[in-house]
Amino acid sequence: MTAVPRTRREFLRNVGQGMIVAAVGAGLAADLGVSAVAAEGDGAGGDRLTFGGMEGLVALMQETPPERLNAVMVAKLRDGVGLKTLTAAAALANARTFGGEDYVGYHAMMALGPAYQMSRELSGAGAALPVLKVLYRNTTRIRERGGRA
Repeated sequence: MTAVPRTRREFLRNVGQGMIVAAVGAGLAADLGVSAVAAEGDGAGGDRLTFGGMEGLVALMQETPPERLNAVMVAKLRDGVGLKTLTAAAALANARTFGGEDYVGYHAMMALGPAYQMSRELSGAGAALPVLKVLYRNTTRIRERGGRA
């Protein structure tokens, strides 16, 4: 039996992690390392979630205009950031922005798992395309809703 959250921050962390696991599946969430990411508050008593070492990439996805996203993400891939990491960061950006409260955002979240699986089955330069497409859609919706939460 799991402990009952004592604070609003713990509750929001549990909801966010549960939403990610529900959206991409427990196996893929574990593969992506999403379930292991500790969400933390902003330290000032607010509800802002931060994601430790993933925070920079998550914020980049929330702040990058969609028309620049593909170039930025391809540069990250060339710098050695893996598709798994990009997919996990997109899931976290989605969860922080929408918290399951946006229809289009929810569908962008749901597309992350299949896109990652498709990318794993492809080879060569085009292998990243399924993930890049969903990252673009996810970021477009984030920006439509005002960007970084």
